[in-house]
Amino acid sequence: IATSLGSTSVTPAVIQRSRRHRDRGEISSSGDDVMSFVCTDGEAVQGCVQFASDHRMLVEPACGASLAPLYSDRLRAKLLDQLNDNEDSVIVVEVCGGSGVNLDLLRGWKESFLEK
Repeated sequence: IATSLGSTSVTPAVIQRSRRHRDRGEISSSGDDVMSFVCTDGEAVQGCVQFASDHRMLVEPACGASLAPLYSDRLRAKLLDQLNDNEDSVIVVEVCGGSGVNLDLLRGWKESFLEK
């Protein structure tokens, strides 16, 4: 369902961190690691719906996928497990709105993916 991305390119630092993450396959204590999770379409839509409810801002499913670990019990458990309950860990999620979302689309996604 996530068909749009807000950026056409990424900074060299992001590429470097993703390669380091791939090569090491572990989390460092430096705070420079990138964690990757795969969410379902339903989890992405739930991220959109819950974020709209919490913050009164509409986001596209691509952003909902980034929000999914914050709203999905399954993904949140995976995230916290990878952080090993490190109290010094910081979670950053970049949120953007989008030109590809409106109330009708959000309602339709909700009906398609969450109300089966």
